[in-house]
Amino acid sequence: MSQALTPPLIVAALVLCAAGALKLRSPHGATGALRALGLPVRPWMVAALAAGELVLGVTCAVDPTRATIAILAGTYATFAGVATALAGGGAACGCFGEDSDNGEDETPASALHWMASAALGAVALVAALVGSHGLSWVLGRPAAQAIALVIGIGGALYAVVLAYTVVPRAWTSWSAE
Repeated sequence: MSQALTPPLIVAALVLCAAGALKLRSPHGATGALRALGLPVRPWMVAALAAGELVLGVTCAVDPTRATIAILAGTYATFAGVATALAGGGAACGCFGEDSDNGEDETPASALHWMASAALGAVALVAALVGSHGLSWVLGRPAAQAIALVIGIGGALYAVVLAYTVVPRAWTSWSAE
């Protein structure tokens, strides 16, 4: 099993947890995104998929197996494909639920979305091939190592969520209209 892949895999799993939890809270952004692709979805369907994301993310963060990590890799590959299709039309992604005061997701899908999803999927794919540890391994390290790993994982998680949510919106504010 790869110790080096453990923190990035946990980050990928926790990003999925955050996305799933926020879509459970507010599935309408993702519903709109999938409808923009021509899929006949309802908010309850997105909520059911979001619950699956949350379960998969927790499973891969806590006690990953090669099979669950492979499913995580496939999930991120699917997200990369959806983001690519949405970016072509300038539609919002709904990745993390609704994020505006009026209840709409204003974060447009962008190349950064599919690149982030592809990168997280690549991490998961490699981890599925070689194996990885979960959070218990991180917390079982000597105290200084465990603290450093938890802080690093938390910082990386925050950065990836910002890359999905804030950076595309900031980037589009610089573009000419």
